[in-house]
Amino acid sequence: MDSNPLVVELNDAGDRIEIHNALWMHKPLVAQIPGKAWDSSVKRWTLPLSWSACVQARAILGSDLKVGVRLGAWSRLEKQRRDAVLALRNLREPQQPYTPVNNHDDSLYPFQIPGRDFLVKAQYALLGDEMGSGKTLQTLAALRCADMASEDSAYPALVVCPNSMKRSWAREIRTWLPEATPVVVEGSAAKRRKQITEAADVERAVIIMNIESVRMHSRLAAYGSVRLKRCRECDSVAGDESLTPAKCETHEKELNAIPFKVCVLDEAHRVKDPRALQSRAIWKVFHGPTVQYRWALTGTPVANNPGDVWSILHTIDPEGFPRKSAFLDRYALKEFNAFGGMTITGLNPATRDEFLSLLDARFRRMIKALVLEQLPEKTRIIRHVEMTPKQRKAYKEVEDTYVLTTESGDTVVMNGTLPAATRLLQLSSAMCDIDKGETPDDIATWKVKLTDPSSKVDELMSIIEDNPGKPLAIAAEHRQLIDLAAARLAKAGLPYGVVTGGVTGAQRDATVQAFQKGDLPYLLFTYKAGGVGLNMTAADTLVRLQRSWSLIDNQQGEDRVHRIGSEKHDTVTIIDIVTSGTVEETQLEKLHAKMLRLEEIVRDRAQLEAAGKSTAHLDAEAARIESSDLIDLDTELTKYEEAEDNARDGA
Repeated sequence: MDSNPLVVELNDAGDRIEIHNALWMHKPLVAQIPGKAWDSSVKRWTLPLSWSACVQARAILGSDLKVGVRLGAWSRLEKQRRDAVLALRNLREPQQPYTPVNNHDDSLYPFQIPGRDFLVKAQYALLGDEMGSGKTLQTLAALRCADMASEDSAYPALVVCPNSMKRSWAREIRTWLPEATPVVVEGSAAKRRKQITEAADVERAVIIMNIESVRMHSRLAAYGSVRLKRCRECDSVAGDESLTPAKCETHEKELNAIPFKVCVLDEAHRVKDPRALQSRAIWKVFHGPTVQYRWALTGTPVANNPGDVWSILHTIDPEGFPRKSAFLDRYALKEFNAFGGMTITGLNPATRDEFLSLLDARFRRMIKALVLEQLPEKTRIIRHVEMTPKQRKAYKEVEDTYVLTTESGDTVVMNGTLPAATRLLQLSSAMCDIDKGETPDDIATWKVKLTDPSSKVDELMSIIEDNPGKPLAIAAEHRQLIDLAAARLAKAGLPYGVVTGGVTGAQRDATVQAFQKGDLPYLLFTYKAGGVGLNMTAADTLVRLQRSWSLIDNQQGEDRVHRIGSEKHDTVTIIDIVTSGTVEETQLEKLHAKMLRLEEIVRDRAQLEAAGKSTAHLDAEAARIESSDLIDLDTELTKYEEAEDNARDGA
């Protein structure tokens, strides 16, 4: 054995791991460990103080690696804590004997009690229960437990969520945490700034903000080689003279001044892009020095591939998951795609078990088939429609030439695959025309507008006529298609409600409540505006006029009707209206493929098999993929989704 072996030990400050006795031949190996850094003051490589770094160092540097005394003591305590967390990970009811903790216990389902305890014990956790299974209530119960366990208080707390869910969070806090004071931040930038500043002095405050607005009220965290914009006040030498403190990315802002103890990120998959300003603003607040608990909530942590989960894990555990590039190099399986770029196709089989062992102490997921067996089964129906001759002619022209010529003779040229794919989806749904707006001579201001005829809206009206008065939730990707359907309902004299991006939070809330009470039989919504946090269980049927390219958006939309509260129905039916011979058929195949990548992370099949439950629906999805001739659009579609996210950042 080497008389001078590699040794890992805590540094003198107790906040990093040092690698002693590393030689030149060790450099390529150390370079593979996420978060490694060279400390020139002591001439040693250092690693983040995390269980992940310990596991990775052992795997990469070899079994002869020696552990120092101080690091050994830390790792023993950390293992005990992790074992206690892992013991809760798969529990579907409280451990026995069980003593109620507080008055939340009587309101929780049995599986939600260990879920609550998992959040508290893990401190930094991703709650991945399927949508509609009550993650909000578990989180509020955990907040109360954290407050009870704290020497002083678990407040102030921060909840970051989609805009459509802010009022829902406030309502649930008033119901389940009456001792707390919810503060919903909304309005103009000046008004939001005042609300945040005043909330800092509110006792037991829970500040509730939408995801997009955080970047206006927090400095940004660094990411890779992206240079932060600095004003002259922050950097007297290289700062930008034209940059105001409000737009400076390193300037301390209102949220950075509040000593949050608990930070919650709802619908955490919305931060999958680490380059987005909103993601890095959220990181800066969540990684503040006073934060003791970081909880991320999402039933769909993977949108396209396992790389998506890194940003969520970095949000809750920056020390354990410090660098995305190193994470992907070690844990992702990649291959060249048809466009010459790299596509992540799944987890690397060689390191899969290592990654899952690191993930499991941070990730708990319960699936409805196991813990909410009273919920009805989902029934899926695909109803095919045909395009009109004019529609088919326009569709074929875009497909072949990337040029759209309308009936009025106007021409629109698509400058790439993504605009053409968008137009093909639109033409699959309805005829298109050009809205020239107030400046008809300026082609740059022209907009493509969906118009009648629409075979999809015709089919929707047939469904309504066959089931008069039956409550229906109706979803689409594009707002214009929702508007077409709404106009047809209005023409028929049928009452309906609409939830789209142009509807205020108060209007959205009132519309959904009216639908739930039975005052409105038809609720139309887009996935972005109504696909998260809203309860539409008055309907046992969801009609999807379109599907999103995002697997997450589609699943979120489904679970507006299939969630706690839908047990009053015998079944929940998902009706997909698909236009034959169009990109929509390929779209369905690609969405099924994405489900396999999600399964790698969430492992629902393993849970079902362990419980002796049927996996027939998962087998059917796999069979469909294996028999499909899938085209490789992943890279382009990911760019498209990221562009949409960035556009929302700038809105």
